Amino acid sequence: MRYLLFFPVLFMLAACGGEEQSSDAGGWGGPIQARVMAPEKREVVEWDEYTGRFQAAERVEIRARVSGYIDEIKFTDGQIVEEGEVLFIIDQRPFQIAVDSSKATYEQASREFKRAEGLRRAKAISEDDFDQRLSDMQVAKAAYDAAALDLEWSEVKAPFKGRVSRNFIDVGNLISGGESNATLLTTIVSINPIEFYFEGSEADVLKYIRLHAHQKREGERDQPWPVFVKLQDEDDFVHQGYINFVDNELDLDTGTKQVRAIFNNDQQLLEPGLFGRLRITTTKPFEALVIPDHVIGTEQTRKYVYTVNDGKASRTYLELGTLTEDNMRIVKGGLDADAQIVVGNLQMIQPGAEIIPVTDDTPEAQSSQESGE
Repeated sequence: MRYLLFFPVLFMLAACGGEEQSSDAGGWGGPIQARVMAPEKREVVEWDEYTGRFQAAERVEIRARVSGYIDEIKFTDGQIVEEGEVLFIIDQRPFQIAVDSSKATYEQASREFKRAEGLRRAKAISEDDFDQRLSDMQVAKAAYDAAALDLEWSEVKAPFKGRVSRNFIDVGNLISGGESNATLLTTIVSINPIEFYFEGSEADVLKYIRLHAHQKREGERDQPWPVFVKLQDEDDFVHQGYINFVDNELDLDTGTKQVRAIFNNDQQLLEPGLFGRLRITTTKPFEALVIPDHVIGTEQTRKYVYTVNDGKASRTYLELGTLTEDNMRIVKGGLDADAQIVVGNLQMIQPGAEIIPVTDDTPEAQSSQESGE
């Protein structure tokens, strides 16, 4: 019986407490004190951002053109080598012997041809014999040149300045040379400049085609298109380059088109294989309204902010642009410059809620921030 009397008392106390709370400003049932601000007008630049990877402008697999035993390795693993620097030496003795032999044969054929020329003037040799002597000399010359070329190829040289990998073959190993099944000796990549590859979607491609057509009309078609990249451990886009290649078709599987930018790499900070975040501007600087990105809400596919109209909160739907460097969102449409945007107590705001606006100029601003803005 005591419990039956106790429950009605609890309900009465709860009801009284609820009425007392609803009468306070800032409660769920009354006006909500919230910080508001006007959108900021500033000169901005819109950026598109893409993820990509650096690649060497030149990369070559070093293979020998002749077969033989590795006699000497002339580089240290990972060092920078100059164009034409000798990397590997293949045992040159067999090639030198071939050069000496073919040279002797060529010199003998040359002497025979010179005698044939004298006999021809004296009409002491037939035309067929003269042609045979000429042919013998030419064949001997070709064999001599081929032997000299093989001797030259016994020194494997760097085709350009770059960083060499480790040696894949040690001294004393027999390697295969030639056009097919040649042994891989090492690889070399160029250092400066370096390229950056990324891919754009079909929508991006269409946007830039139209922008490129506009630039053509404005006489800006041939100007380089600047881009900026930041690495994983960088906060800012500090590396500047420009677009130097756009593929000629979209990939049918992914619906994207490959784009390449090129960067100066004097400091050798950028290396092949590194990921980076690239941004590219699509417009010239222009004036626009910007608002804090964290105050923007989402309703299905639409974006909105709460604004104060006649003392009540209402959703204002926006057409948005990209983020600025200080995390402000560019507003392209839907917002007036004199609008009051709700930026505080957003977790308590619902459409139609009564708002007590607080700005940085009002005494209540500090207490509003302390309450959880």
